[in-house]
Amino acid sequence: MSWDVFVMKEKCDFEAPENQQPPVPPLGQRDEIIEKLTRRIPNLDYRDKAWGILEGEGFSIEFNTGDEELVDSIMLHVRGGGAVMETIRLICETLEAFALDTSDSGYIDFEQPEAAEQSWKGFQRYRDQVINQDN
Repeated sequence: MSWDVFVMKEKCDFEAPENQQPPVPPLGQRDEIIEKLTRRIPNLDYRDKAWGILEGEGFSIEFNTGDEELVDSIMLHVRGGGAVMETIRLICETLEAFALDTSDSGYIDFEQPEAAEQSWKGFQRYRDQVINQDN
């Protein structure tokens, strides 16, 4: 089970009808994205260009970049615990992008660190509850 965070170039207006949504620009060329990310996050393993893996302190993040050369978005699959928010902030700063928390369909506001952490902690509580129900 992972906490999924969608990284995209611009925010979508979820209140607007789909036919009124402007097209979201791509993040960029895959090789350029990988080069930027691995330069800023040296322990990011991108041997597979479609699927990067980062092992952090107490957490892991899988970067689902996809098979296309032009990358529209990256889905981050976050597992474990620990202080992951600064890493997600670094990813967004590096790519000049936004992070959408798919568990609540809200954008992560890195200027409000308490609110950003709440979603991550909420996912961990939910995950732990589900895991404990199975035991």
